[in-house]
Amino acid sequence: MFKINGNHLAFIGVTGAGLALVAYVLFGPSNKPKSTKKSGFCGLQNLGTTCYLNTLLQSLASCPMFVEWLDQQSKSSTVSYTLNKTLKFLTGARYNDDGILSPIELVTVLTKVGFHFKPNLQADVHELFIHLFSVIEDEAYKTSCSLADCLETNGNLIEKGNIQNSMKIVNNIGINVYNPSKAEGDLLENAAVISNNILNISGNIVLQGDRKSLDKNQNVKPSPFLGYLSNNIECSLCHHKLSLNYEKFYVISLSLPEYPQLKIELTDILDQYIKQEKLENLPCTNCDKNNTKTDGKSYIKSVKFGKLPSCLCLHLVRTQYSKDRPLKRKDFVGFPEYLYMDKYTSVYDQLSKLRQSREKSSSEPLERLRGNKYTYRLKAVIVHVGEHNTGHFSTYRRGTTTDHSRHRCSETRWYFTSDAHIEEVTLQQVLQSVFYMLFYEKCDT
Repeated sequence: MFKINGNHLAFIGVTGAGLALVAYVLFGPSNKPKSTKKSGFCGLQNLGTTCYLNTLLQSLASCPMFVEWLDQQSKSSTVSYTLNKTLKFLTGARYNDDGILSPIELVTVLTKVGFHFKPNLQADVHELFIHLFSVIEDEAYKTSCSLADCLETNGNLIEKGNIQNSMKIVNNIGINVYNPSKAEGDLLENAAVISNNILNISGNIVLQGDRKSLDKNQNVKPSPFLGYLSNNIECSLCHHKLSLNYEKFYVISLSLPEYPQLKIELTDILDQYIKQEKLENLPCTNCDKNNTKTDGKSYIKSVKFGKLPSCLCLHLVRTQYSKDRPLKRKDFVGFPEYLYMDKYTSVYDQLSKLRQSREKSSSEPLERLRGNKYTYRLKAVIVHVGEHNTGHFSTYRRGTTTDHSRHRCSETRWYFTSDAHIEEVTLQQVLQSVFYMLFYEKCDT
């Protein structure tokens, strides 16, 4: 009779645990769906370390504005069309009998356009997001859109009669503005001039007179994830603008504090992202002309949101290097269901200056002047379990709605999705997760 001693039992136990861990990393939880029909949308088959693809698809499917935009794309846009077909099963528009969808068609299409799905080698969902939207842009934005659509302006606040700036327009959406008007109430002096021009997708600015060559392209609507950052260098003494540059984005990558903290909030990280930076050894020529001493320390560099997108994607950089070795930070960062982004915009600063000049004696908040124009509601959360180079991605996402009211339904259900596995969760569970990427959608105003 074969006897199993304690050492054999220990070996079998360790081996079994190891195999279970490998299976989880490669394929995630069991592929048996849970409550799939109740959720109203399909789970996704893991094709071998494709959990990062599945989490991105579930997150995009939870953003109705993006799904609606995909519906408007041409069938000749292969990636957009195939992505749209896949998302139909994740929004409840279409359904499989077994509640599981294989994303093999989309994988095949993405492979043809340069994204390599390597068996047993996990990629990063953030990198996939960037690659996917780069391809979508190549398909949809071979045309041009007006700069007025790309940069936020407020027609009620612009007084074109006060614009007396001379402007130099350069490539890469760089704009140098000299001698800005000091007239009281002169608001958004740059935007008023800029909005009369056309921005093409290569980043050049085309004057109004060239609009005719772009007429056939004006029907193209930008992706709801497309936004613009404004990078401004301005003298803190005379407010001379050395440069004003606009940079497009589809996702914003945020950094954790250098050292772990007991409590970190998403708004704290956003505050740090737009924090002003004082530039050294850069004398202001305008101050020098007026014999104002600056010691080369008067210029301030600031980053603001020049144009916020309808769908806002935030990525938290969790990889940190210690002694040249990459390590994953697992800090918990609190994030809200509703995110108010107005104070991070360039227009908010302009309104602040307006109030200071016109209403010095008034304590009226800026929101009374502008309102909460940029209020976002949480749609999906991507989380990662494991270390920096291995592990498993999963998603918390909102359920589907039948009345197409994106934000009015306060009782929208939340679901945890991990490949084919779907189960209902509470909003509180979602807000307690350690997020890697967040997906917000702008509320109706």
